Order: sequence, then structure tokens, then C-alpha cells
Amino acid sequence: METQEKTKVTYTKDMLIRKIADECRKDTKTVRAIYNNLEENVFDILSSADTDTDTSIRLFEGITIGSTFVPEKNKVNNLTGETITAASKIKPKAHITRSYCEKLTKSNK
Repeated sequence: METQEKTKVTYTKDMLIRKIADECRKDTKTVRAIYNNLEENVFDILSSADTDTDTSIRLFEGITIGSTFVPEKNKVNNLTGETITAASKIKPKAHITRSYCEKLTKSNK
């Protein structure tokens, strides 16, 4: 049995902006400004996670993006036995609810 290659369509930022502008009957310049501002705000909020506060954004109904602050810690290299310090970081994570996934499945039928 032959396997068919599936086509994958990736919507870019510009494609989304044009689609939204067309559907809302707004000029692309306005939609682009709103989109860029949304993107900046999402980044600022997620990057504000610190030792006292983790952050999350319910970006769309059913889609949440969160960030957890992971503090600096000492680790031992298993191969050399050397102690190294792992820098602190912010760990992002996306979550899609089960109901959103079910909604996608139902819309596909």
C-alpha cells in the first residue's frame, strides 16, 4: 500500500493579519499594530515570572500559555563529577483543553 504525503499548511503572522483584516473589514496596518501589541504584551507577561510568581495567559478560550520560573541550582556532572551551576530560567508551557480538542474534532466531521 502506498503512503501519501500529507500537505501541511503553516499560517504565518502576515497571513493571519490579512485574513483578520479582510474578515473584520479593517486595514492591515491597524490589524498589524494590534497583533504586534498583543504579541509584545504576551511576551512581557510571560517573562515577568519570578521566584514569587508564575504567570499564565488564557490566550484563547481553551488555549493557555504559562511560564514558570526555575531558580538557579547546583548540579553534578555525571561523567566528570564536576559541580556546575545551572542558571535560572523561565520555562514556558502551552496547554490546550480537552474541550477545545473535542471542538476541533467535531468541526472536522
